[in-house]
Amino acid sequence: MSGSAPVIHISEMGNFGNHAIQFMAAMALAARVAPVRYSGVGLPAFGIEHPPIGGDFPATEIVTSDTVPLARLATALGDGTLQRVDIRTYAQRMENFLPADAYRDVLRVPGPEWSGTGPEELLCNIRQGDILDGHHPDYVLIPVEFYAGLVDETGLAPVFLGQLEDTPYLRALRARFPAARFLPSHGAPADFERIRHAHNIVPAISTFSWLATFVSRAERIFMPVLGLFNPVQNRAVNLLPFDDPRYRFYQFPVHYATPVEDFAPAHESLRGLWRYLPPERLSAVLARSPPSREKSRFLEVFDETFYRAVYPDIAAAIEAAHIPSGRHHYETCGFDEGRAGFALNRAWYCRQYPIAALEIAQADYWDPDHHWLEAGRARGYRRGPGG
Repeated sequence: MSGSAPVIHISEMGNFGNHAIQFMAAMALAARVAPVRYSGVGLPAFGIEHPPIGGDFPATEIVTSDTVPLARLATALGDGTLQRVDIRTYAQRMENFLPADAYRDVLRVPGPEWSGTGPEELLCNIRQGDILDGHHPDYVLIPVEFYAGLVDETGLAPVFLGQLEDTPYLRALRARFPAARFLPSHGAPADFERIRHAHNIVPAISTFSWLATFVSRAERIFMPVLGLFNPVQNRAVNLLPFDDPRYRFYQFPVHYATPVEDFAPAHESLRGLWRYLPPERLSAVLARSPPSREKSRFLEVFDETFYRAVYPDIAAAIEAAHIPSGRHHYETCGFDEGRAGFALNRAWYCRQYPIAALEIAQADYWDPDHHWLEAGRARGYRRGPGG
């Protein structure tokens, strides 16, 4: 392979938006090295195809960390220490990317342009589809009253675009905004371009929506720091462009997904608890580190039956006599792996006790489990609807 340009390979993870974000990280690395050869990139909506490059690459590094070490990898690729980098991470962190301008002419759908909304309108991208059953805790619906607050604040006319199947949530949106325009999806490429050409945008809690918004030429972007977009809730992800003056950030309490049938009480628990924060204040909040999680405290409430039921790999290892007990595993490695040692319904807990959700969001505690252990149980908080 001597004399050939180094290879940046992407091991595709997730859907269209996730794969495109991986490519953004690859572009950020390539910008420090050039020239490079891309491998394993399939983004046909953008006209981008780089088939996998085979061959023997003895000096390969597989990147699995959330933060891609761009400077170190670039140096190693540049001096030949590495021949190939394999990106096997979602890489959903701002430090992995170039500024938005670097992607605008690359991540666009070729062909006729879909018209966006006008400067007097607020484009609200709606994601429903596969998140409606609440199975992914961080993919949440945005409260109807949040949109209403933005309409009052800006005077813009709301336009709702995306997955508009008939659900209790969509019926609530239509009832709250009877004069609004509702634009059903015309497929991912068309929706992407409609978002990209909008003047004022509220992205859905979706990597696809985030990507289209980030590379848009919008004047104003109203960013709910909610669910996946709340780095306190999902610490692997930070998609908040603090240096981009187009963005206005609204911090929410920690909030987990529920089935769409339960959206109304879930959102009622959030009413009045989100707030606009300037980027410097929000970044300061997110930079705070909660008090340490003390393993001994978690061992006090460890539940052997729960642990075996939730982690079948541990139950199988115990059955095969590879480890003596679930408690032994939790104490020696499970705690450090982030496994749960007792039952707690996170979505219910944060909905039932909004003050807890706020305290976690302001980095007083790591997560609902930590909150209940250190504060909630002393207050008489339950871990779920059953007690």
